[in-house]
Amino acid sequence: MTSLNLVDLASVAQVAISIFTVVGVISSLYFSIRALREVQMDRRQKQRPHLSFVSGGYRYPITFVKAGKRIPGVDPKSVERYFPDLSEDAESVRLKSEKNSDDTIEPILVGRLTNYGLGPALEINVTWVAQEVKIGGEKFKIDDSKRQEAAYKSEFNTMPSMTSHLMAEQETGLTRLPTLVEKDVEKKLQRVDGYLLIKCSDVFGTSHEFKQSFHLFTGYEFDNSWCHITFSKLLLRQVGDL
Repeated sequence: MTSLNLVDLASVAQVAISIFTVVGVISSLYFSIRALREVQMDRRQKQRPHLSFVSGGYRYPITFVKAGKRIPGVDPKSVERYFPDLSEDAESVRLKSEKNSDDTIEPILVGRLTNYGLGPALEINVTWVAQEVKIGGEKFKIDDSKRQEAAYKSEFNTMPSMTSHLMAEQETGLTRLPTLVEKDVEKKLQRVDGYLLIKCSDVFGTSHEFKQSFHLFTGYEFDNSWCHITFSKLLLRQVGDL
């Protein structure tokens, strides 16, 4: 009877040892996976970009160009479709670049878009979203329905930055004014308040969005016209998979 109990005890011990071994393997695997995830998360954190325009106000000289239904960087067929009433000699509001002594053009960049993050910002584009405008002395809100109008559509007010990829601490700017200003052919726009939606991706393919408020003013004068833009506070940062 005693020897039988010892055999049973040995069997129980073997089972217990097997269970403890399995638990040990599972625990080891769990902590290994957790450590790996923490390493990956740390790598991702170190490769995250952080984009925003340097805060402050900037005044840019502007000129009027008979561009008709053309918008730089936008498909001409789309412009013809959404701006059917524009004549061929309709004037667009453009940045006024100056010529250097060797007749080359010195481009004007709008804003100072800076990467304050630790990792590269890739495929950068910026959308101007108007929330309130003042035209001809009258103010009105721009709601989702109003944003379907050509001048306020996101596809016409989205543009790449001059440099589409930014390393940490590098900066760039935008090469043109938003379409809501460019196609102010009647020269009645006085002020726009809204936000900039800044998008990019990191080296892992994760998308990043940043929201920053802006205030834009125009001064249509005979020989000294200008557009003043104030870049204000960052409103939102969002991370999501592409």
